[in-house]
Amino acid sequence: MTESKDAKVKESKPSATKPRKRLGFFAKRFSQYKTHFQKRVHGLRILLAALVIFLVVVLFRVQVVLGPEYAAQGVKGRSVSYTLDAPRGTIYDAAGNVLASSSTRYDIIADPTNIAQYVHYEKGQDNKYHIVGVGPVEAARQLAPILDMDEAILGGMLSQPPHSEVEGKAAQAQVLNKTAERNPYKSQYKVIATKVTPEVRREIIDLNITGISTHVRSERLYPKGATAANILGFMAADPKDNSNTVGIAGIELIMEDTLKSTPGRGSVEVAGRTGAVIPGGVREETPAQAGTSIHLSLNSDLTAFSQEVADQTQAKHGAEWVVVVVEEVKTGRILAIGDSGVKAFKDVKDFTNVQFGSHAVKDTYEPGSTGKLITMAAALEKGVVQPLTPFSCPGKITMPNGQEFRDSHEHPTERLSAAGIIAQSSNTCIVQVGDKVKDQERYDLMRAFGWGEKSGIQLPSESGGILESPEKWDGRQRYTTMFGQGVATTPLQVTNMLATIGNGGVRNQSRILDGYTKPDGQYEKVPLSSPQRVISSDSAQILLNMMQGVVSEDGTAKRVDVPGYNVAGKTGTTQIFGRKGYVGSFAGLIPAEDPVAAILVVTYRPKTTAYGSVVAVPAFNQVAQRTMQVLGVPPSTAKPELYPVRVK
Repeated sequence: MTESKDAKVKESKPSATKPRKRLGFFAKRFSQYKTHFQKRVHGLRILLAALVIFLVVVLFRVQVVLGPEYAAQGVKGRSVSYTLDAPRGTIYDAAGNVLASSSTRYDIIADPTNIAQYVHYEKGQDNKYHIVGVGPVEAARQLAPILDMDEAILGGMLSQPPHSEVEGKAAQAQVLNKTAERNPYKSQYKVIATKVTPEVRREIIDLNITGISTHVRSERLYPKGATAANILGFMAADPKDNSNTVGIAGIELIMEDTLKSTPGRGSVEVAGRTGAVIPGGVREETPAQAGTSIHLSLNSDLTAFSQEVADQTQAKHGAEWVVVVVEEVKTGRILAIGDSGVKAFKDVKDFTNVQFGSHAVKDTYEPGSTGKLITMAAALEKGVVQPLTPFSCPGKITMPNGQEFRDSHEHPTERLSAAGIIAQSSNTCIVQVGDKVKDQERYDLMRAFGWGEKSGIQLPSESGGILESPEKWDGRQRYTTMFGQGVATTPLQVTNMLATIGNGGVRNQSRILDGYTKPDGQYEKVPLSSPQRVISSDSAQILLNMMQGVVSEDGTAKRVDVPGYNVAGKTGTTQIFGRKGYVGSFAGLIPAEDPVAAILVVTYRPKTTAYGSVVAVPAFNQVAQRTMQVLGVPPSTAKPELYPVRVK
C-alpha cells in the first residue's frame, strides 16, 4: 500500500511540472518583451523629447531671434513710403531782404488705367469694410473739393477716353507699326493739377487713391528780378538726377552744398485689401533737413542802381560791357556789383547772349594808369621820391635800354612834382619814377596788393589775372608794368587795391558773404580775413592826397563831381592787347579825408572815346552819390589841401 502510494505520488509529479515550465517560459518571454518594450518606450520618449526640444528651438528662433525681422518684413509689405521735403536755404542781402527763396510745390499725376481699378472702402459701424464707390467717379468725388475743381471735369480727366475693344486694338496696332506715337486709349500719365502746396499734397496722399501720385516741383523765387541775377545764378535739373534741381550758376552753384536741403523719408502701414491706413499701425519718419541760408554783403538797392547806371553807360558809349564795383574800405565787403546787360533768368528765352557770372571777377583787362599808383607807392615806400620831388616830363622819352614811350597827348616838356605825375597821369615821368625802384620790389608790391592771384571771393569763374615774374619781363615790359600795361587784372583786384590805399595801407580780402543762418535758426557770422599791411600809413596818406589832385582842375578827372564830398581817384585808359579797342576806367575813394567806399567803373571797348574821364567818370559820380546816401555818410566839412602839380 505504501509503495503504491509512493508510486502514485511519483507518477503525479511530472504532470504538475509541465504547466509550471510552460508558465515559466511565458513569463520569461513576457519579461523579454517587457524589457524590449520598455526600451522602445524609453527610446520613443527620448525621440519625443528631442522633437519637443527641436520645436522649442525652432519656435524660439522664429519668435525671438527672427521674429522682429519677420515682423519688419510683414510691416514692410504692408507699408507705403513717401518723401518728406524741406526748403532750400534762402539768400539774403546785407539788409535782410530776400534775394532768393524756395517754394516747394507738387504736380498731381493720374494714371487712368489704374484708377479704373480703384475701389474705395470705408469701415462701418459693424467694424467691417464696405464699398463706398469705385473708379474715376469716386476718385473725382474725393479729389475735387481738395483741388477746388469741378467734379465732373475732374472725373473726365481721370477716365480713359471712351472706346470700343476694336478701337483700342487698332490704336495699339498703330503704335506697334510706328504710325502713331502713343495709344490714346492707354494713357498712363495725366497731370490733373500743378503747383499744389505741401498741405494739399498731404491730404491727397492720405486718401491713398490707386493711380494717383505726385511729383515734386521745387520752385526757386527771385523777388528782386534782375537785381544781382548774374551773381545769384539759377537752378535747373540735376544732370545726375533729373527729378532733382541744383544750382548751376552763380552763388546757387558755388554754395550748393550749403544751400541744399536733405529730404526725409516716411512710411505708414496700410491694410492690404483696402489700402486704408491702419490705426495704431507702424508709422516711421526721418525728418527732412532744411538748407542753410546765407547772408550776402550786397546792398540790393545799390546793386540795382549800379546795374541801371552800367546799362545807361553801355548804351551811351556803345561799349561791349560795363561793370561797377563798390567795396567797403574798412572791411573788404562788396556792397554792390553792377554789370550791364543783366536779365532775370525767368524772363530769358534765348540763353545765347545771357550774362553768366560777373565781369568783376571773370574778365581781365590791363588796368592802365591806375597801375601807376603801385609804382608811386613802391617809390614812396623806398623813400626815393617825396610828393614834391621834381621830374622833367617830355611828351616823348627814350629810356636807357632804348625803349621809347609817349604820353597820351603831345605836349612840351613840363616840370611836374611826383604828385603832379599822378594828377596828369604822365607815362614819360612814371617810368622815371619806376626806374628808381628794383623790378623785384615793384613785383612784390603788386603781389602784396593781390594782383596775379584769386581773391577767394565766393563767386564762380574768378580769374587770378596775369602777372609774370620780373625774370620773364623783356626790356619793354619792365617799363609798361609801371603804368599798368603788360599785366592783366580783374576789376575786383583793382577795387581792392584802391580800398587798401584808402584803409591806410592795410589790405582786407574782398568778400561777398557776411554769414549763415543754420536750419535751427542760429546765425553764424563769417569772420573777417586777417588784415595784411601792404604799405605804411604815411605812404597811403600821401597817395590819397596825390589822388585828390587827379580830380582837381589840373587833373585828368576834373569832371568828377559828387556834391558835398571830397574824392580821391585815378583814371585809367589802355589799349586792348590782341584786339581792336580800348578800356576806359575810373577808380575813386569817397570821402577822400576818411574813405568809406572804393568805387570802380570799367567801360570795355567803348565806341565814342577811350578816355576814362569821359566813359567812366559820369557813372562814378552817380554811383558815388547814391552810395553815400545809402550808407548815410555825412558830407565832407573841409576842402582838400592839394599838392602842387608843377614845380620850378
